[in-house]
Amino acid sequence: MASHSATDLALVHLGEDTLSFPHLVEPELLVPLHYVRDAPVGSTLTWQVLCVAAWEAVDPVGRYGTGPAFGAQVLAALGGNPHRAEADPRRHLRLALSALESFRGKDLPRHSGRAYLQLGNALRSYGRPSDALEAYERGRALLERAGDDHGLHSAHARLSVALAGAGLIEQSLLHAEWGQQVGLRVASGTSSPGRNHTANLLHHRKVRALTLLGFCTDADQALDTWRRTATGGYVFDLLETTAQLRLRQGQQEEALEAFVSAIDHRFTMLEPPSWAGRNHYLTYSTQMLGEALGLAWHTGRLDLVVGILAALATHRPPPAGAPLPANEALRALDAQVAELARKATGATVAGDLDALTAHDDRARILLENRDEVMHGLAGASGPRHRTTVEELSLSVPAAVRPGELLLIYTLSSTDQVGVISVADGAIEYRTVGLGAAEAEELAAAAHEECVRRTEPHHLHRLGEALLAPVHDLLSGAGRILIMAQGALADFPFHAAPFRGRPLVASAEVRALPSLAPLRAPGAAAPDPGSGEPSYRAVVAAVGQPRYELVPALPALRSEVEAVSEAFPPARELYEDEATAGALSAALSTCDVLHVAGHATFDAARPNLAHILLADRPLFAFEVACAARVPRLVNLSGCRAGAERRGVGGEGEGLASAFLAAGAEMVVAPLWPVRDDAALAFNSALYAALARPNAQWGAAVHSARLAVLARPEFAHPGLWGAFTVSGRL
Repeated sequence: MASHSATDLALVHLGEDTLSFPHLVEPELLVPLHYVRDAPVGSTLTWQVLCVAAWEAVDPVGRYGTGPAFGAQVLAALGGNPHRAEADPRRHLRLALSALESFRGKDLPRHSGRAYLQLGNALRSYGRPSDALEAYERGRALLERAGDDHGLHSAHARLSVALAGAGLIEQSLLHAEWGQQVGLRVASGTSSPGRNHTANLLHHRKVRALTLLGFCTDADQALDTWRRTATGGYVFDLLETTAQLRLRQGQQEEALEAFVSAIDHRFTMLEPPSWAGRNHYLTYSTQMLGEALGLAWHTGRLDLVVGILAALATHRPPPAGAPLPANEALRALDAQVAELARKATGATVAGDLDALTAHDDRARILLENRDEVMHGLAGASGPRHRTTVEELSLSVPAAVRPGELLLIYTLSSTDQVGVISVADGAIEYRTVGLGAAEAEELAAAAHEECVRRTEPHHLHRLGEALLAPVHDLLSGAGRILIMAQGALADFPFHAAPFRGRPLVASAEVRALPSLAPLRAPGAAAPDPGSGEPSYRAVVAAVGQPRYELVPALPALRSEVEAVSEAFPPARELYEDEATAGALSAALSTCDVLHVAGHATFDAARPNLAHILLADRPLFAFEVACAARVPRLVNLSGCRAGAERRGVGGEGEGLASAFLAAGAEMVVAPLWPVRDDAALAFNSALYAALARPNAQWGAAVHSARLAVLARPEFAHPGLWGAFTVSGRL
């Protein structure tokens, strides 16, 4: 690898064989100079890091002009970072069009043809499949004219995928076979990563098309050919396609075994370690995962259903238990986080939604980069253990302790809501009697009732329907753990009626975004006691920030006093003292953190969810990048517990940011809460935590009951907003 300085950019030579990747039109790309300057002597930049660097260099390259060099940079960035590109379909489309425009009129058919392939990808992510087909076809024609067999190889693969998505299976099969014929020309006795990727994709599409058309004998032969030539990076696709074929052949046990092996290969140790990367793979595997779950249900393997759901419970690399060693990459990222916080503050105060969307995208990139660095540091200590679906199917039920009941609400293959129960090692499945659409409507209406504090008719109706099938199991449970999918994920199960009272009156209720807490080592350990005198507490409270007009919070001072009385001598950061710098510094010094005041959440920009501090907001992405956060966190601000969840259950938002950075438990409200209700809840919570050997989850439970018992707070919208999440 060679590099040459060009102001703030470095030119990295990749080698001619990298042109087998269709998103590369030149054998070099530009990266921010610090990627080369800060690299340790003798090290090499990995392909993954180069892709990230290419993405970050797009805007700087654009400042020098939008000619062919800019177009080449854009294609390298988009193709090397598909999950980043698809996270913002509008920007993906805009960049692909700009790359195509940069080649127009320059007599560069190879460049233009490959740009059309990326434009097709962008149109598909933008929800324009017919336009994507046209873009792919234009790209194919240009690449054929240019004699670019590597590009043509990929064009046929993309056309095969797009045609299959449109239900045109015969045409998909033809392009898979034509692509394989082109592949024979580009093989030439050597192997390249780009050619291998396309060759495996064409094998996948051919076997899948033959399977769908019912030509199972031909599909078996094509599968054998693929198996002989497949490389390690494509084992998941091979196993998933094998499962589909065996399912079509009526070999259910073999199909289930292949599905489980595929999930083991990819999802039990999913790479890359970033949220966006994991969610990308999970989203594109939704249909396969649904078929695997349906087949496990159909064959009576409820243990495997639990194991598969646990395998999909995405998780970030564990935070370091000790201070990280000096690391140039981390220092550079910290500087970028600080700069982004400055820009996001300006856009927040100005209400510039376009800028905020761009900053949220940038925040996600920074989090991905940090996850990559942290993953590399963790990996240096040795290989990670790969936990299989079979192992999880045993370990998750074992993590449900005596007296606990785990309920998993999910959708069956017929879109009916069902519930899996796990208690005392036994696993059962029962139907709820609600369709997915009806449950979604009721859940939305129940949420609105809680926000507006209207009569909770829909909450009671949905709650009764969801709990009715498991009434007998609820009676003997002291703690109920509930994981729910889709629209039910934020339903307040603890407020659902059971025997004429809210469920929380009968047992402690905890909502789980995923089964990750039950698959982690030490999942069966009790939650930490929080009343020990050695606990250091910090309470930050801001009722009137300097930069935004917000409603007054008359109970704020009393809330601060409740924390201080429970954890003397707590450090108080009140009003003007509660700056972003002071709170950030406190994150690394305390065990318990209570933040009272105003908070905001926007599902379109979850990484910019923030707490309104005295001088500026503190954003979720800043928290997620913190080197250390307190063990126990209470975010007493409106919607501080709201999050945007990925397929695996992991979220983006304030509460999830604290958990990602290493917090063991976070208490936060799901919807806006009244000032006096927040005071009542927190006063009861900290009174319980002040007792010797108090446990965090039990204290939240008693606080809910204390507020519920007061007539003025009896509506679930007032006492039911507060959720607890984190390690059990």
